[in-house]
Amino acid sequence: MLNCSVLLSVRKWTLSILCLSIFFSFLKYGDCFLQESINNILGIVPREQCKMYSVGFPCKYIQKSSSPPDNVNKLQPADIEIVAALGDSVIGSTAALAPNFFHENTEYRGISYAIGGLGTWRTVMTIPNILRVFNPDVEGGAVIFGGPFDRGTNLNLAVPGATSLTLFDQAKRLVRLLGGSRYKDKWKLVTIHIGHNDVCTHPCNTTYTEFDASPTMFRRRLQKSLDYIRDHLPKTFVNYIPLMDVTITEELIDGLPFCSFAVPYVCPCLHGGFGGNPLTRDQMKELQNGYLKEMYNLINSDRYERRDFTVVLQPAFTDIRPFYAYNRRSRKLEPDLTYFGPDCLHPSQKLHALMARALWNNMLSPENEKQTNWSPTPPLLCPTPNSPYLATRSNSRNMVTKGMDSDFATYMRVVLQNRVKCYI
Repeated sequence: MLNCSVLLSVRKWTLSILCLSIFFSFLKYGDCFLQESINNILGIVPREQCKMYSVGFPCKYIQKSSSPPDNVNKLQPADIEIVAALGDSVIGSTAALAPNFFHENTEYRGISYAIGGLGTWRTVMTIPNILRVFNPDVEGGAVIFGGPFDRGTNLNLAVPGATSLTLFDQAKRLVRLLGGSRYKDKWKLVTIHIGHNDVCTHPCNTTYTEFDASPTMFRRRLQKSLDYIRDHLPKTFVNYIPLMDVTITEELIDGLPFCSFAVPYVCPCLHGGFGGNPLTRDQMKELQNGYLKEMYNLINSDRYERRDFTVVLQPAFTDIRPFYAYNRRSRKLEPDLTYFGPDCLHPSQKLHALMARALWNNMLSPENEKQTNWSPTPPLLCPTPNSPYLATRSNSRNMVTKGMDSDFATYMRVVLQNRVKCYI
Protein backbone atom coordinates (compact mmCIF):
# COMPACT_ATOMS: atom_id res chain seq x y z
CA MET A 1 0.00 0.00 0.00
CA LEU A 2 1.05 3.58 -0.58
CA ASN A 3 1.89 5.76 2.42
CA CYS A 4 -0.08 8.92 3.15
CA SER A 5 2.53 11.37 1.86
CA VAL A 6 2.64 9.63 -1.51
CA LEU A 7 -1.17 9.66 -1.71
CA LEU A 8 -1.28 13.39 -0.95
CA SER A 9 1.34 14.12 -3.59
CA VAL A 10 -0.54 12.05 -6.15
CA ARG A 11 -3.79 13.85 -5.34
CA LYS A 12 -2.22 17.33 -5.67
CA TRP A 13 -0.56 16.35 -8.96
CA THR A 14 -3.85 14.91 -10.22
CA LEU A 15 -5.81 18.07 -9.43
CA SER A 16 -3.21 20.23 -11.18
CA ILE A 17 -3.38 18.07 -14.29
CA LEU A 18 -7.18 18.18 -14.26
CA CYS A 19 -7.32 21.96 -14.01
CA LEU A 20 -4.86 22.36 -16.88
CA SER A 21 -6.73 19.79 -18.98
CA ILE A 22 -10.06 21.59 -18.50
CA PHE A 23 -8.47 24.95 -19.36
CA PHE A 24 -6.90 23.70 -22.58
CA SER A 25 -10.09 21.88 -23.54
CA PHE A 26 -11.95 25.17 -23.23
CA LEU A 27 -9.40 26.94 -25.44
CA LYS A 28 -9.57 24.19 -28.02
CA TYR A 29 -13.31 23.47 -28.16
CA GLY A 30 -15.04 26.46 -26.57
CA ASP A 31 -18.25 26.55 -24.51
CA CYS A 32 -20.16 23.98 -26.54
CA PHE A 33 -17.89 21.12 -25.52
CA LEU A 34 -16.72 22.40 -22.14
CA GLN A 35 -19.12 20.27 -20.08
CA GLU A 36 -18.36 17.21 -22.21
CA SER A 37 -14.65 17.85 -21.79
CA ILE A 38 -14.99 18.13 -18.01
CA ASN A 39 -16.98 14.89 -17.95
CA ASN A 40 -14.35 13.12 -20.01
CA ILE A 41 -11.48 14.41 -17.91
CA LEU A 42 -13.16 13.43 -14.62
CA GLY A 43 -14.31 10.10 -15.95
CA ILE A 44 -18.00 11.04 -15.64
CA VAL A 45 -19.82 8.69 -18.02
CA PRO A 46 -22.90 6.45 -17.63
CA ARG A 47 -21.85 3.04 -16.32
CA GLU A 48 -25.13 1.16 -15.81
CA GLN A 49 -26.89 -1.44 -17.94
CA CYS A 50 -30.32 -0.52 -19.26
CA LYS A 51 -33.33 -1.77 -17.29
CA MET A 52 -35.09 -4.74 -18.92
CA TYR A 53 -38.72 -4.40 -17.82
CA SER A 54 -40.51 -5.02 -21.12
CA VAL A 55 -39.98 -8.74 -21.71
CA GLY A 56 -39.48 -11.85 -19.59
CA PHE A 57 -36.43 -14.05 -19.10
CA PRO A 58 -35.65 -16.05 -22.26
CA CYS A 59 -35.13 -19.52 -20.74
CA LYS A 60 -38.19 -21.75 -20.43
CA TYR A 61 -36.67 -24.94 -19.02
CA ILE A 62 -36.00 -23.99 -15.41
CA GLN A 63 -36.79 -27.25 -13.63
CA LYS A 64 -34.89 -28.55 -10.64
CA SER A 65 -33.73 -32.16 -10.53
CA SER A 66 -36.52 -34.50 -9.35
CA SER A 67 -34.31 -35.44 -6.39
CA PRO A 68 -31.14 -33.68 -5.20
CA PRO A 69 -28.25 -34.97 -7.35
CA ASP A 70 -25.22 -36.59 -5.74
CA ASN A 71 -23.16 -36.28 -8.93
CA VAL A 72 -21.70 -32.95 -10.05
CA ASN A 73 -22.05 -34.07 -13.67
CA LYS A 74 -25.84 -34.18 -13.18
CA LEU A 75 -26.08 -30.71 -11.64
CA GLN A 76 -28.76 -28.39 -13.04
CA PRO A 77 -28.81 -24.60 -12.49
CA ALA A 78 -31.87 -24.88 -10.25
CA ASP A 79 -30.01 -27.32 -7.99
CA ILE A 80 -27.53 -24.60 -6.93
CA GLU A 81 -28.44 -23.36 -3.45
CA ILE A 82 -25.36 -21.32 -2.47
CA VAL A 83 -23.11 -18.98 -4.47
CA ALA A 84 -19.72 -17.66 -3.36
CA ALA A 85 -16.76 -15.91 -4.96
CA LEU A 86 -13.06 -15.39 -4.23
CA GLY A 87 -10.67 -13.01 -5.94
CA ASP A 88 -9.53 -9.43 -6.21
CA SER A 89 -11.10 -6.05 -6.95
CA VAL A 90 -12.74 -7.29 -10.16
CA ILE A 91 -14.92 -9.70 -8.14
CA GLY A 92 -15.23 -6.93 -5.55
CA SER A 93 -16.59 -4.62 -8.29
CA THR A 94 -14.28 -1.76 -7.44
CA ALA A 95 -15.25 1.42 -9.34
CA ALA A 96 -18.10 -0.33 -11.19
CA LEU A 97 -20.57 2.49 -10.50
CA ALA A 98 -18.11 5.22 -9.53
CA PRO A 99 -19.55 8.60 -10.63
CA ASN A 100 -16.01 9.93 -11.15
CA PHE A 101 -12.41 9.08 -10.34
CA PHE A 102 -12.73 10.43 -6.78
CA HIS A 103 -14.85 7.32 -6.04
CA GLU A 104 -12.73 4.82 -7.92
CA ASN A 105 -11.84 2.88 -4.75
CA THR A 106 -15.46 2.24 -3.77
CA GLU A 107 -16.43 -1.44 -3.84
CA TYR A 108 -19.84 -2.02 -5.45
CA ARG A 109 -20.08 -5.68 -4.38
CA GLY A 110 -23.81 -6.04 -4.85
CA ILE A 111 -23.46 -5.75 -8.64
CA SER A 112 -20.48 -8.07 -9.17
CA TYR A 113 -20.97 -10.24 -12.24
CA ALA A 114 -20.13 -13.42 -10.28
CA ILE A 115 -21.70 -12.79 -6.88
CA GLY A 116 -23.87 -9.64 -6.92
CA GLY A 117 -27.29 -10.05 -5.34
CA LEU A 118 -28.81 -6.58 -5.60
CA GLY A 119 -31.92 -6.09 -7.70
CA THR A 120 -32.95 -8.72 -10.24
CA TRP A 121 -31.67 -9.83 -13.64
CA ARG A 122 -33.80 -7.03 -15.13
CA THR A 123 -31.79 -4.32 -13.39
CA VAL A 124 -28.50 -5.99 -12.40
CA MET A 125 -27.43 -8.93 -14.53
CA THR A 126 -25.30 -11.24 -12.38
CA ILE A 127 -24.87 -14.98 -11.99
CA PRO A 128 -26.87 -15.08 -8.69
CA ASN A 129 -29.68 -13.04 -10.25
CA ILE A 130 -29.81 -15.38 -13.25
CA LEU A 131 -29.83 -18.40 -10.92
CA ARG A 132 -32.76 -16.89 -8.98
CA VAL A 133 -34.89 -17.42 -12.09
CA PHE A 134 -34.23 -21.14 -11.62
CA ASN A 135 -34.11 -21.20 -7.80
CA PRO A 136 -35.51 -18.11 -6.02
CA ASP A 137 -33.96 -19.27 -2.74
CA VAL A 138 -30.31 -19.23 -3.80
CA GLU A 139 -28.12 -17.75 -1.03
CA GLY A 140 -24.79 -15.93 -0.84
CA GLY A 141 -25.06 -12.97 -3.20
CA ALA A 142 -23.69 -9.65 -1.93
CA VAL A 143 -26.30 -6.96 -1.37
CA ILE A 144 -24.20 -3.94 -0.37
CA PHE A 145 -21.63 -1.46 -1.57
CA GLY A 146 -18.76 -1.96 0.85
CA GLY A 147 -15.76 -3.99 1.95
CA PRO A 148 -15.12 -7.73 2.27
CA PHE A 149 -16.02 -7.83 5.97
CA ASP A 150 -19.02 -5.49 5.93
CA ARG A 151 -22.45 -6.84 6.81
CA GLY A 152 -24.27 -7.72 3.60
CA THR A 153 -21.19 -8.66 1.60
CA ASN A 154 -22.28 -12.25 2.33
CA LEU A 155 -20.16 -14.71 0.32
CA ASN A 156 -18.37 -12.16 -1.85
CA LEU A 157 -15.06 -12.80 -0.10
CA ALA A 158 -12.85 -11.04 -2.66
CA VAL A 159 -10.27 -8.58 -1.32
CA PRO A 160 -8.94 -5.60 -3.32
CA GLY A 161 -5.24 -6.06 -3.99
CA ALA A 162 -5.47 -9.82 -3.48
CA THR A 163 -3.00 -12.06 -5.28
CA SER A 164 -2.46 -15.79 -5.66
CA LEU A 165 -0.33 -15.51 -2.51
CA THR A 166 -3.26 -14.29 -0.37
CA LEU A 167 -6.02 -16.31 -2.03
CA PHE A 168 -5.55 -19.11 0.49
CA ASP A 169 -6.80 -16.79 3.26
CA GLN A 170 -10.05 -16.37 1.34
CA ALA A 171 -10.30 -20.14 0.80
CA LYS A 172 -9.94 -20.74 4.54
CA ARG A 173 -12.59 -18.13 5.30
CA LEU A 174 -14.93 -19.77 2.78
CA VAL A 175 -14.50 -23.14 4.47
CA ARG A 176 -15.13 -21.59 7.90
CA LEU A 177 -18.38 -20.11 6.62
CA LEU A 178 -19.65 -23.13 4.68
CA GLY A 179 -17.91 -26.09 6.27
CA GLY A 180 -20.59 -26.85 8.86
CA SER A 181 -23.30 -29.47 8.71
CA ARG A 182 -25.92 -26.89 7.66
CA TYR A 183 -24.36 -26.59 4.20
CA LYS A 184 -22.90 -30.06 3.74
CA ASP A 185 -25.73 -31.37 1.56
CA LYS A 186 -26.32 -28.15 -0.40
CA TRP A 187 -24.83 -27.63 -3.85
CA LYS A 188 -22.44 -24.70 -3.96
CA LEU A 189 -21.19 -22.63 -6.90
CA VAL A 190 -17.82 -20.98 -6.16
CA THR A 191 -16.27 -18.58 -8.67
CA ILE A 192 -12.56 -17.70 -8.45
CA HIS A 193 -11.12 -14.79 -10.47
CA ILE A 194 -7.56 -13.82 -9.49
CA GLY A 195 -4.21 -12.84 -10.99
CA HIS A 196 -4.54 -9.21 -12.07
CA ASN A 197 -2.47 -7.92 -9.16
CA ASP A 198 0.08 -10.69 -9.66
CA VAL A 199 0.88 -9.50 -13.19
CA CYS A 200 0.31 -5.78 -12.62
CA THR A 201 2.33 -5.17 -9.48
CA HIS A 202 4.78 -7.98 -8.79
CA PRO A 203 6.95 -9.07 -11.75
CA CYS A 204 8.71 -5.74 -12.35
CA ASN A 205 10.43 -4.63 -9.09
CA THR A 206 7.96 -1.89 -8.13
CA THR A 207 7.71 -0.44 -4.65
CA TYR A 208 5.00 -3.03 -3.92
CA THR A 209 6.08 -6.11 -2.02
CA GLU A 210 7.84 -8.27 -4.58
CA PHE A 211 7.30 -12.01 -4.90
CA ASP A 212 7.80 -14.64 -7.57
CA ALA A 213 5.00 -13.94 -10.05
CA SER A 214 6.04 -16.64 -12.50
CA PRO A 215 3.37 -18.92 -14.02
CA THR A 216 4.75 -21.94 -12.16
CA MET A 217 4.41 -20.26 -8.76
CA PHE A 218 0.96 -18.94 -9.69
CA ARG A 219 -0.14 -22.51 -10.36
CA ARG A 220 1.30 -23.79 -7.07
CA ARG A 221 -0.52 -21.14 -5.07
CA LEU A 222 -3.83 -21.73 -6.85
CA GLN A 223 -3.40 -25.47 -6.38
CA LYS A 224 -3.05 -24.98 -2.63
CA SER A 225 -6.33 -23.05 -2.47
CA LEU A 226 -8.23 -25.41 -4.79
CA ASP A 227 -6.97 -28.47 -2.90
CA TYR A 228 -8.18 -26.95 0.36
CA ILE A 229 -11.64 -26.22 -1.03
CA ARG A 230 -11.85 -29.73 -2.56
CA ASP A 231 -10.90 -31.36 0.74
CA HIS A 232 -13.36 -29.37 2.87
CA LEU A 233 -16.41 -28.49 0.75
CA PRO A 234 -18.41 -31.38 -0.70
CA LYS A 235 -21.03 -30.73 -3.36
CA THR A 236 -19.14 -27.86 -4.95
CA PHE A 237 -18.85 -26.69 -8.56
CA VAL A 238 -15.91 -24.28 -8.99
CA ASN A 239 -15.66 -21.80 -11.84
CA TYR A 240 -12.03 -20.84 -12.36
CA ILE A 241 -11.84 -17.62 -14.42
CA PRO A 242 -8.47 -16.76 -16.01
CA LEU A 243 -7.50 -13.13 -15.53
CA MET A 244 -8.68 -10.51 -17.98
CA ASP A 245 -6.13 -9.23 -20.48
CA VAL A 246 -4.69 -6.13 -18.78
CA THR A 247 -2.99 -5.00 -22.00
CA ILE A 248 -6.31 -3.61 -23.24
CA THR A 249 -5.53 -0.57 -21.09
CA GLU A 250 -3.09 0.49 -23.80
CA GLU A 251 -6.08 0.97 -26.11
CA LEU A 252 -7.95 3.03 -23.53
CA ILE A 253 -5.43 5.66 -22.52
CA ASP A 254 -6.31 8.00 -25.39
CA GLY A 255 -10.00 7.99 -24.49
CA LEU A 256 -9.79 10.00 -21.27
CA PRO A 257 -7.03 12.34 -20.14
CA PHE A 258 -7.19 10.76 -16.70
CA CYS A 259 -6.62 7.28 -18.16
CA SER A 260 -3.09 8.28 -19.10
CA PHE A 261 -2.47 9.30 -15.51
CA ALA A 262 -4.36 6.48 -13.77
CA VAL A 263 -3.17 3.33 -15.50
CA PRO A 264 0.52 3.58 -14.45
CA TYR A 265 -0.64 3.34 -10.83
CA VAL A 266 -3.28 0.69 -11.47
CA CYS A 267 -0.95 -1.55 -13.48
CA PRO A 268 2.64 -0.31 -13.02
CA CYS A 269 4.24 -3.45 -14.46
CA LEU A 270 2.69 -2.59 -17.82
CA HIS A 271 2.72 1.22 -17.67
CA GLY A 272 5.68 2.01 -15.44
CA GLY A 273 4.25 3.62 -12.30
CA PHE A 274 6.05 3.56 -8.94
CA GLY A 275 9.50 3.32 -10.50
CA GLY A 276 9.00 -0.13 -11.92
CA ASN A 277 10.65 -1.57 -14.99
CA PRO A 278 7.54 -2.24 -17.08
CA LEU A 279 7.07 -5.25 -19.27
CA THR A 280 6.38 -4.76 -22.95
CA ARG A 281 2.91 -5.61 -24.21
CA ASP A 282 4.24 -8.84 -25.72
CA GLN A 283 5.99 -9.76 -22.44
CA MET A 284 2.80 -9.13 -20.47
CA LYS A 285 0.77 -11.25 -22.88
CA GLU A 286 3.35 -14.02 -22.60
CA LEU A 287 3.11 -13.89 -18.80
CA GLN A 288 -0.69 -14.01 -18.88
CA ASN A 289 -0.66 -16.88 -21.37
CA GLY A 290 1.74 -18.69 -19.07
CA TYR A 291 -0.79 -18.40 -16.24
CA LEU A 292 -3.52 -19.74 -18.51
CA LYS A 293 -1.42 -22.68 -19.69
CA GLU A 294 -0.40 -23.66 -16.17
CA MET A 295 -3.97 -23.52 -14.90
CA TYR A 296 -5.27 -25.44 -17.90
CA ASN A 297 -2.78 -28.20 -17.16
CA LEU A 298 -3.66 -28.20 -13.46
CA ILE A 299 -7.41 -28.35 -13.96
CA ASN A 300 -7.15 -30.99 -16.69
CA SER A 301 -4.92 -33.23 -14.59
CA ASP A 302 -7.97 -34.98 -13.01
CA ARG A 303 -6.88 -33.63 -9.64
CA TYR A 304 -10.31 -32.12 -9.07
CA GLU A 305 -12.55 -34.72 -10.67
CA ARG A 306 -14.65 -36.21 -7.92
CA ARG A 307 -18.25 -37.35 -7.84
CA ASP A 308 -19.33 -34.35 -5.77
CA PHE A 309 -16.69 -31.81 -6.79
CA THR A 310 -15.19 -30.32 -9.92
CA VAL A 311 -13.24 -27.30 -11.15
CA VAL A 312 -14.05 -25.99 -14.63
CA LEU A 313 -11.90 -23.46 -16.46
CA GLN A 314 -14.24 -20.83 -17.93
CA PRO A 315 -12.28 -18.77 -20.52
CA ALA A 316 -15.01 -16.19 -21.14
CA PHE A 317 -12.71 -13.16 -20.81
CA THR A 318 -9.37 -14.37 -22.20
CA ASP A 319 -9.63 -12.74 -25.67
CA ILE A 320 -11.35 -9.48 -24.82
CA ARG A 321 -11.08 -6.22 -26.71
CA PRO A 322 -12.60 -2.82 -25.92
CA PHE A 323 -15.80 -1.74 -27.60
CA TYR A 324 -15.70 1.43 -29.70
CA ALA A 325 -18.16 4.30 -30.07
CA TYR A 326 -18.28 7.44 -32.22
CA ASN A 327 -17.05 10.55 -30.41
CA ARG A 328 -18.73 13.64 -31.85
CA ARG A 329 -16.04 15.91 -30.41
CA SER A 330 -13.10 14.14 -32.05
CA ARG A 331 -15.25 12.85 -34.94
CA LYS A 332 -13.75 9.38 -34.77
CA LEU A 333 -14.28 5.99 -33.18
CA GLU A 334 -12.81 5.80 -29.69
CA PRO A 335 -12.89 3.19 -26.92
CA ASP A 336 -16.30 3.18 -25.25
CA LEU A 337 -15.39 4.02 -21.69
CA THR A 338 -18.91 3.42 -20.37
CA TYR A 339 -17.75 -0.21 -20.01
CA PHE A 340 -14.97 0.72 -17.56
CA GLY A 341 -14.54 2.53 -14.27
CA PRO A 342 -12.84 5.92 -14.07
CA ASP A 343 -9.46 4.18 -13.64
CA CYS A 344 -9.85 2.72 -17.15
CA LEU A 345 -9.19 -0.82 -15.97
CA HIS A 346 -11.94 -2.10 -13.65
CA PRO A 347 -15.20 -3.13 -15.38
CA SER A 348 -18.24 -0.88 -15.00
CA GLN A 349 -21.63 -2.32 -14.01
CA LYS A 350 -22.54 -2.25 -17.68
CA LEU A 351 -19.60 -4.53 -18.41
CA HIS A 352 -20.25 -6.68 -15.33
CA ALA A 353 -23.68 -7.42 -16.86
CA LEU A 354 -22.05 -8.62 -20.10
CA MET A 355 -19.50 -10.63 -18.11
CA ALA A 356 -22.32 -12.39 -16.25
CA ARG A 357 -23.92 -13.40 -19.54
CA ALA A 358 -20.59 -14.55 -20.97
CA LEU A 359 -19.83 -16.63 -17.87
CA TRP A 360 -23.34 -18.10 -17.87
CA ASN A 361 -22.89 -19.19 -21.49
CA ASN A 362 -19.53 -20.76 -20.60
CA MET A 363 -21.15 -22.66 -17.73
CA LEU A 364 -23.60 -24.26 -20.17
CA SER A 365 -21.13 -24.87 -23.01
CA PRO A 366 -19.12 -28.09 -23.39
CA GLU A 367 -15.40 -28.00 -22.83
CA ASN A 368 -14.25 -27.32 -26.40
CA GLU A 369 -17.07 -24.95 -27.36
CA LYS A 370 -16.70 -22.20 -24.76
CA GLN A 371 -16.48 -18.63 -26.07
CA THR A 372 -13.36 -16.69 -25.09
CA ASN A 373 -14.53 -13.13 -25.78
CA TRP A 374 -17.58 -10.93 -25.48
CA SER A 375 -19.81 -8.79 -27.65
CA PRO A 376 -22.25 -5.98 -26.79
CA THR A 377 -25.22 -8.20 -27.72
CA PRO A 378 -24.37 -11.85 -27.05
CA PRO A 379 -27.10 -14.49 -27.17
CA LEU A 380 -28.08 -16.12 -23.89
CA LEU A 381 -27.86 -19.90 -23.85
CA CYS A 382 -30.53 -21.86 -22.00
CA PRO A 383 -30.72 -25.37 -20.57
CA THR A 384 -32.91 -27.80 -22.51
CA PRO A 385 -34.49 -31.15 -21.63
CA ASN A 386 -31.72 -32.77 -23.70
CA SER A 387 -28.93 -30.72 -22.07
CA PRO A 388 -30.13 -29.61 -18.64
CA TYR A 389 -26.78 -29.76 -16.81
CA LEU A 390 -23.93 -27.37 -16.08
CA ALA A 391 -21.06 -28.40 -18.34
CA THR A 392 -18.16 -30.31 -16.82
CA ARG A 393 -15.16 -32.06 -18.32
CA SER A 394 -16.84 -35.40 -17.81
CA ASN A 395 -20.28 -34.65 -19.24
CA SER A 396 -19.13 -32.41 -22.11
CA ARG A 397 -18.69 -35.31 -24.51
CA ASN A 398 -22.37 -36.26 -24.11
CA MET A 399 -23.87 -32.78 -24.29
CA VAL A 400 -26.37 -31.93 -27.02
CA THR A 401 -25.98 -28.22 -27.68
CA LYS A 402 -28.56 -28.07 -30.45
CA GLY A 403 -31.49 -26.02 -29.27
CA MET A 404 -29.71 -24.18 -26.46
CA ASP A 405 -30.16 -20.90 -28.37
CA SER A 406 -33.78 -21.58 -29.42
CA ASP A 407 -35.35 -19.83 -26.42
CA PHE A 408 -33.23 -16.77 -27.12
CA ALA A 409 -34.26 -16.77 -30.79
CA THR A 410 -37.93 -16.79 -29.72
CA TYR A 411 -37.18 -14.03 -27.23
CA MET A 412 -35.54 -11.88 -29.91
CA ARG A 413 -38.54 -12.24 -32.23
CA VAL A 414 -40.70 -10.77 -29.46
CA VAL A 415 -38.15 -7.99 -28.92
CA LEU A 416 -38.15 -7.05 -32.60
CA GLN A 417 -41.93 -7.30 -33.03
CA ASN A 418 -42.52 -5.00 -30.07
CA ARG A 419 -39.55 -2.73 -30.80
CA VAL A 420 -38.17 -3.24 -27.32
CA LYS A 421 -35.18 -0.97 -26.78
CA CYS A 422 -33.68 -2.63 -23.72
CA TYR A 423 -33.27 -6.40 -23.77
CA ILE A 424 -30.81 -9.12 -22.77
